[in-house]
Amino acid sequence: MQDLLGRLTALDPDASESLKVVAYFDALVARSVGVESMLRGAAVLSGATVGVRDGAQIVRVAAGGERIDPRDPDESWMRRESGQDAVAWIERDGDPHTNDAMILERLALALGIVRARRSVGAESAVELAISSYASADERAAALLRLRMTDAALRAVASPPDPAPLARHPSSVVATRHGLTRATLLDAASDPLAAWPAGSAPRLGVGTAVSGVGLPESWAAALIAARLSSDAEPAVHAADLGAALIVAQAADAAALHPDAAALRSLDPRTLELLDALAEERSVRGAAARLGRHHSSIQERLASLIDVLEYDPRTPRGHTRYALARMLHTLAD
Repeated sequence: MQDLLGRLTALDPDASESLKVVAYFDALVARSVGVESMLRGAAVLSGATVGVRDGAQIVRVAAGGERIDPRDPDESWMRRESGQDAVAWIERDGDPHTNDAMILERLALALGIVRARRSVGAESAVELAISSYASADERAAALLRLRMTDAALRAVASPPDPAPLARHPSSVVATRHGLTRATLLDAASDPLAAWPAGSAPRLGVGTAVSGVGLPESWAAALIAARLSSDAEPAVHAADLGAALIVAQAADAAALHPDAAALRSLDPRTLELLDALAEERSVRGAAARLGRHHSSIQERLASLIDVLEYDPRTPRGHTRYALARMLHTLAD
């Protein structure tokens, strides 16, 4: 497939884009993602709201990846049957885009596979348990299917591979930030121990909640995962404290000017600011970076003008830490 894509890209860009759609949905099917993740993938690919009606249930996902209120499809929208008493559609006014027909066809086929798997696989139960759009009763039923109690649990976000040990329920789901593995753990267990020794990937560990509160834990885990790094491969959302509230609010707002200012700086300058914020002194930062303190002092003076605060002061330190977090989340 990849070799064919490479050849077609040079010969016929439109045809290569169609094959990319096929490959994308093949990947979602292989990962056993659920209905909502399938729709989110189709919405992102098409840049339009996508919906499905399966019997009496209707699910719609907007182009931005968020689930929106259910409604029946308009007669003018492109539709395709996705099984018995089921139809999928793309909500686009005017002429369809080049790949709309291919996206809808692959979506309909993928939804049929999801429906066939629903009664035998645990993956759909995991996705339902962390879905903020499912009712409390639906999430409780999903936990029963997974043989998990309603005691303290937490969700863990990680890259799709590797998978955790088989005794820990997990599923790969589509998010606004790409395919992500959701794993459900007892709140008292060590998240790193859920993977074979030495194989744990970078993790975002959600807050401890009751079973029906798993969507809250999952949202926190996604933020923690985005803040993980090679230096800090496992980030616990609980350790973020009040900064978690700031991060959650920032996802729904425009980039804050303090974070935008950091995005304009090169990596070496950010490294310098990190050292200044952590050491709280020019000499400490210079020793950490192996540079002369006079050069650090000169550079700091110009950076204070750019940032409009000094990262060494108590208020400036807090302001820089929050701006740095928002800068990381934006990337």
